[in-house]
Amino acid sequence: MNALFVNACIRENSRTKILCDTYIQKYWPKQNMDVNELKVYQEPLFPLDRKRLLQRDNDIAYGNLLGEAYRYAREFAKADEILIGAPYWDCFFPAFLKLYLEQICVNGITFQYGENGCPIKLCACKKLIYITTVGGFLPIDSSLELYIKELCRLFCIPKILFIKADGLDIQGNDSDKIIQETIESISIHPNGFCI
Repeated sequence: MNALFVNACIRENSRTKILCDTYIQKYWPKQNMDVNELKVYQEPLFPLDRKRLLQRDNDIAYGNLLGEAYRYAREFAKADEILIGAPYWDCFFPAFLKLYLEQICVNGITFQYGENGCPIKLCACKKLIYITTVGGFLPIDSSLELYIKELCRLFCIPKILFIKADGLDIQGNDSDKIIQETIESISIHPNGFCI
């Protein structure tokens, strides 16, 4: 089994990374997962400008998808299970993660549209886990959760696991206790907070 950890936990002592490490140590060894960690904040990622978009459109049209530009998409498509770890920044996630997601949304590698306009499954992934930490409180039906759901629909990933620890920076809250309670919830309930 092949697992991909998309690490967008930029801070050195990231609380999100602590939760990701807990999940990895608790569940992936039991499934004999071969883990590939990708630290997106250390990758040479660039936005899709006009030149890059034109090149990608041409490559898709002619089936030229074996180049280095599509390495991230191919790695994502091959993973049996994917963990994305990212703190909740400015009501979403760090820009590095968005740049990465732009790179993996490649028609012909991670998804393809059928005749009826619905995506066809090209990704091996059976479960995507998204872990985040929030200083305040994550709103119910937040745009972040909706976005992750929509991505999984595009990639035809059948199971989504959304794990969060929020309220961490609110005056009077014990952030260490909240993190510990979230760790315990991961240990007790491997399905965490499903969306």
